[in-house]
Amino acid sequence: MAHRIKNVNKLTLADMIREPETYVGLEEGLLQLPVPDEIRIGKKLLTVPQSLDEFTGNICYGQRLYFSKEEPNDFAIIIRFIAGYYFPQITGERWDEEKISGIVKNVISCNAIQLYPVSMHLVNLTGEMAEREKALLYREPSKMEKAAGIEKLNVFSELSSLDFLRDTMKVPVSEVLQTPYNEILVRFMMAKEMYDYQERYMELLKAESESKTYKTRKR
Repeated sequence: MAHRIKNVNKLTLADMIREPETYVGLEEGLLQLPVPDEIRIGKKLLTVPQSLDEFTGNICYGQRLYFSKEEPNDFAIIIRFIAGYYFPQITGERWDEEKISGIVKNVISCNAIQLYPVSMHLVNLTGEMAEREKALLYREPSKMEKAAGIEKLNVFSELSSLDFLRDTMKVPVSEVLQTPYNEILVRFMMAKEMYDYQERYMELLKAESESKTYKTRKR
């Protein structure tokens, strides 16, 4: 039995999930649509962030970590980024990953012509955020660190970051996750500057010690 194809202006993500064969190939066209200024989710008309600064200014650290998780398909990616970004605005509550499933029905009921370009836009902003983090925070491991196998610790990077923030901020991890992303970024930048300073200082002490030793031997 042939399915009745909906007008694209009335097509929801739920329709596409239920009948993927009917709308196969439509995704590419939807992704090319311009990013709207606003998106309607349920009865709420919500603002779409237009810049990286606006995006990062509206999320907490828990949302940042939520965006970093992988998903198996496009539908799941759309739900993750739309629900993940708009959860506080839809619910009026603080970020809570465990409650995300409660608003999935709101997301999949949205018009596909809005969901696709907005979700791709959020994905791109997350990529820009990651690139900026790399530029600001990345430190090339020393030869000794590489020899010791520091790359094996990468799998624990999220956990170690949370432990570091919990200890330096002296708050539970649950509060770390609620902290505005920009504040967390500044804390990581400060920690990197302190580490770099200590490294430079130790190098200067080492050079000074070697110089004194050399002069003593010359005598």
